[in-house]
Amino acid sequence: MSVMVIDAGNSIIKAKIARREWSEIAFPHAFRQLSESEYEKILSRVQINGNSQDYFRVNGVPYVVGESAERHGLITQRTGTARYTKEYCGILAAISLSKLYGRGREVAVFASHPPGDVKYRKDLMESIIGAWEVETGQSKANFRVIYANTFDEPVGGLMNVLLTEDGQHYQYPQIGDGRSLVIDIGGFTTDFLAVNQGGEVDYALALSVPLGIQSVINDFEESFRSNNLKIVKDTPVLPPERIRNAVSTGVFIGGGHEYPCQQDVEEATSVFLNRFADTYQRLAGGALSWDNIILTGGGSALLHHKLIPILKHNKIILADSKESLHMANVRGGLKLWRLYDVLKVL
Repeated sequence: MSVMVIDAGNSIIKAKIARREWSEIAFPHAFRQLSESEYEKILSRVQINGNSQDYFRVNGVPYVVGESAERHGLITQRTGTARYTKEYCGILAAISLSKLYGRGREVAVFASHPPGDVKYRKDLMESIIGAWEVETGQSKANFRVIYANTFDEPVGGLMNVLLTEDGQHYQYPQIGDGRSLVIDIGGFTTDFLAVNQGGEVDYALALSVPLGIQSVINDFEESFRSNNLKIVKDTPVLPPERIRNAVSTGVFIGGGHEYPCQQDVEEATSVFLNRFADTYQRLAGGALSWDNIILTGGGSALLHHKLIPILKHNKIILADSKESLHMANVRGGLKLWRLYDVLKVL
């Protein structure tokens, strides 16, 4: 059976399927329903230049997602458990299926959630199961999600480090030699997950705290605006993709200019890092409690160099390359699915 692994994170939507070529996607978590007139007008224009990849009609209703949705201004962005409905997670899953498969089919979906949302996993599964007709441009595909299951987001990051691609062998056996802490920094939450010796998850420490990279982005925009009043005077909304790039590089690019903003980045990250340090010490017990620390999630990649002095640990393992750390949970989720498939537990 075809399977798609999806991580509908609060900042970026990630999904992966078992294909050799073009098997994964990632796009900003931006989402907006369009009126029929808006959709037809936009589609007639984007078909001219062939760029309609963010415009869809799902079960008869038109939507725009990703960067194109961000450029529309006001967007719908539900956070936390409010996402787990057919009108939200279901639509995003259907659009992800269309982006990855193109042609319709029966499919299973393996969806991730923060550890703190485990009590809502049934809602998440029910939001995805069902029939989805997805139209993009001049093509139409019918998908039928006949099975869904879930996993904790940090478990995906753990499995991406621990298992080989087939999900049946260890690729990093050192993790099994001690006790590990998985830290997943996402858009609105930071997840902590304990792993016992042998690689068994210890759900005694599996929690989500309301602390995410989105707060850094919001604080940066406020700081950048305060320190550059003339530049932003006629710009009511800064493009989100330019803000994310500025936080990552320390330079805001716009209007044909480059504006150094490292001081704004430092101010924006300091609040997050202070709260993270307090949570790490208070809930996870600090460095001495762990033999390994595994970092996953896009926020961990963005703040990696700033996290190291706080973690104070000599064995910090990235769940993927720094450039691809935001994809670690879905890549590991596919490995976990393959393991479950072999064990016949699905």
